[in-house]
Amino acid sequence: MILYGSHNKNIELFPKTQINNHGNDEHGGLIWEWDPVRHRKVAKQMAPAFSGRALQAKALTLHKYVDLFVDRMTSLGSATRGVDLTTWINWLCVDMSADMAYNREMNALKNMEEPRYLTLLQDFNKAIVIIQMFWRFPLLVPLKYLFLLFKMVRSHSDIRDHSRQLLERRIRRKDSVEHIDFFEQLIPKNREPPKDPKEMRHLEQVAGQLLVAGYEPPAMWLYFTMYHLLKSPEHLKTLINEIRGTFKSYDDITPESAAELSFLAACLKESLRLTPGLLTGLPVGSPGAHVDGHFIPRGLIVNSPQVVCQSSSFSMARDSRNFSDALQFRPERWLSEDHPLYVSQFSNDNQKAFQPFSQGPRMCSGREIAWWQSRLFVAKVLWKFDLAMVSGEHPDIDRDLKGWGITYAAKRIVHMQDHAG
Repeated sequence: MILYGSHNKNIELFPKTQINNHGNDEHGGLIWEWDPVRHRKVAKQMAPAFSGRALQAKALTLHKYVDLFVDRMTSLGSATRGVDLTTWINWLCVDMSADMAYNREMNALKNMEEPRYLTLLQDFNKAIVIIQMFWRFPLLVPLKYLFLLFKMVRSHSDIRDHSRQLLERRIRRKDSVEHIDFFEQLIPKNREPPKDPKEMRHLEQVAGQLLVAGYEPPAMWLYFTMYHLLKSPEHLKTLINEIRGTFKSYDDITPESAAELSFLAACLKESLRLTPGLLTGLPVGSPGAHVDGHFIPRGLIVNSPQVVCQSSSFSMARDSRNFSDALQFRPERWLSEDHPLYVSQFSNDNQKAFQPFSQGPRMCSGREIAWWQSRLFVAKVLWKFDLAMVSGEHPDIDRDLKGWGITYAAKRIVHMQDHAG
């Protein structure tokens, strides 16, 4: 059976574990919801928010923030000291995600400073590792609360209170929003915050998870893509030629037109292959089934599978049994046979081993909007700027990458010089 794809009427057979359960089984929201039935209910309710029509409505928001990013880089990127690409991409993505999730304005790019929410989120990032570790080693659970007390209780409480106020304000807004956001599907018909604390907590979880999911994975994807391109000048040059040879002006670039660039898509896929959004697997509980020819028993506790299965996207993507020249950045492996840069060396690659957005009922709902924003960002930035690593910078993802509850990379400085000026 397939761990993440096996399902019955869109209810997964290998249920998600409670690895991100924060002590309240009833309020997993969407991404962290471990109960397959509850997850299906919320996912079905959210589905219209990720339809093609809804996607089209996000285009102006994507342009707004990518253009602001480009504007900031035009004035700052050519400085001798360069710019911290990690920080600026983080600000771009948290601005876009908050606005698309529930019309929340972070104003990181506008104010050119890190929002407090983002600072607290990065602290919470490390706390998630502790929570997951204690889930795997139950005897250590009493120590969890001691750690969390000193590490994040106050900040977590503050961020929840602030986010709840903004969420309540969003629920009451009707015609005053600039665009339809993802959260619109969950707003009560009377446009009043639920009086039941459990219902309100559920909405808080979903809104928060939409924001985080729309910020962190895309930020890593954009950063890693730029990193790999800067480390591979010949591929960077090929991509720049494709972008600048296709678009006569910056304003010609749209999410739809950028989708026609085959080498751009190949570079983005290869970046995801080498540095997927999750370094570890997605743990699921065995219902008692055969996996890869081996029978995996069900746990002894009813409705709580204790035998955990997971795969590692990072390991699968770098396994030479799946991909030729597996440790190198080779966008050519994703090109069709009729493309002039196609290389037959990669014809036997096991492309099914590349599942960056997972499979089945738990497949990432926002995968299409992630593709839209990544293609738009890379196309506009490389049309506008010539990029170069600042002298003295020697980044190495395999050496510098740190994996926490949410993965992030070390900061790197680059020059971004307007190629027209």
